[in-house]
Amino acid sequence: MSDRLRVLVYNSTPLGVCDFYRTWMFQPHFEALGIELRSWPARTPPRPPRPGRRLAWADREALEWADVVVFRRGEQTHHLCFDCAFATPSREEATAHARDRRHAVQTAANEFLRPLWAALETEPRLLAGRGLVYETDDDLLRIPTWNGNRRILAHERDLVEAMLRRADLVTVSTPVLAERVRAQSPRVRVIRNAVEPAWYTEATPDPDLPGEPRVLHYGNASRLAYYDVCRAAVEAVKDHHPDLWRVWLGAPDSPEHRARIAAVVDEVRDYVIGVPAFARALVRARPDIGLAPLLGDEFDRAKSELHWLEYALAGAVTVATRTMAGGPYSVIRNGVDGFLVKSKAEWYDTLLRLARSPGLRAEVAGRARERVLAEYDAARRAVEWADAFRWAAEHAGIGRLERRLVVDASAVEAVRRRSTASLGHRRRIRRWEEAAARRLVRVRASTLPAGMRSSLISVVVPVVGGDDAEARLSRSL
Repeated sequence: MSDRLRVLVYNSTPLGVCDFYRTWMFQPHFEALGIELRSWPARTPPRPPRPGRRLAWADREALEWADVVVFRRGEQTHHLCFDCAFATPSREEATAHARDRRHAVQTAANEFLRPLWAALETEPRLLAGRGLVYETDDDLLRIPTWNGNRRILAHERDLVEAMLRRADLVTVSTPVLAERVRAQSPRVRVIRNAVEPAWYTEATPDPDLPGEPRVLHYGNASRLAYYDVCRAAVEAVKDHHPDLWRVWLGAPDSPEHRARIAAVVDEVRDYVIGVPAFARALVRARPDIGLAPLLGDEFDRAKSELHWLEYALAGAVTVATRTMAGGPYSVIRNGVDGFLVKSKAEWYDTLLRLARSPGLRAEVAGRARERVLAEYDAARRAVEWADAFRWAAEHAGIGRLERRLVVDASAVEAVRRRSTASLGHRRRIRRWEEAAARRLVRVRASTLPAGMRSSLISVVVPVVGGDDAEARLSRSL
């Protein structure tokens, strides 16, 4: 247990889709790979600590536990006004603005991240040889105006860039995104997304579903903008092939948004919480064709091929937008394990061809499934994550080092030696602590009456005084 690598992920839980796909789905596989994963919850006190103040003991204790610390994506650290462009990380300023202007203010989701990051930046001792990883699966520096997250993350750009620059290792989901973030960090590793086959084999299609073929698109109401890319083609094919059935998976509870979705499809299925539950819902919807349209902007180009992975394991053939100069679906071999289209005419021709040929749908979907199982299995990807975490632990501090103008190989090697020594020291201490606990149990069992063994309190006593201090304490026990 003491030689396991401890990875602390800041403000991340399995409930978030991105968090789950990029971190928590690998937890069962990490057990065999010697990786221990733990979430570091964000505190949200009424008055978060200001830069320069010492961290609360609870936060320092989390850092003491970790060998690697992971920060993910971006978070809302500003209070935002709904009625004007006012934004501030200060709760006091936000309260005064709401009072003086009589405006409605959206409270920051995380008031602790900025002071925490400032403390890590100004007090390097807090990390104490621990690796720092920044992970993202979207280009948060190029969010388009139509995306609702732009309002929030536009104010977090400085923090995102600071994390990119300081991280010992940056992990991303696609090569396009890797090229984007290399402007901030030269240490970027592409770790593709993955899927867990068991989620899909656990479910069976709902019985007596209408339509042949069933053409599925998924997402919330904001995804209507994406669906509009192929909507005309889908409707034109339906005119020629009336049995085609349009399915939307993921409609929200809002009656207004649900009505907008219902106006353009034949069947609306509810939003499903949790990635494994969504995978089962996708299988139950029995898609024959999965739609993956994109608007084609720079933000879209950095997205991942996740739709293709999910459709493939659900038994559907994917029809996706082809983007110039690479993009999320460049991994698809056009006509072999999916279809890539660009113009309205290509959307129409490809969908009509698939609608008329169940054999073609089954052939292409089958090859896609075989490839996804071979290349995107979660167990395989967990090995890549474990290797990335170990690299970060063994090069802790290299992100701070490379702020110099020139960093030679000897300096990098010195960082590696210090980091490896620091990791080794922590592991030796953990082994000693575990051994001491076992010895204490044996002492209690041999010297104390049974009724007293569970009522005693153990106190850790630091021993100082030479290399044989541990041996002396061991003999005393």
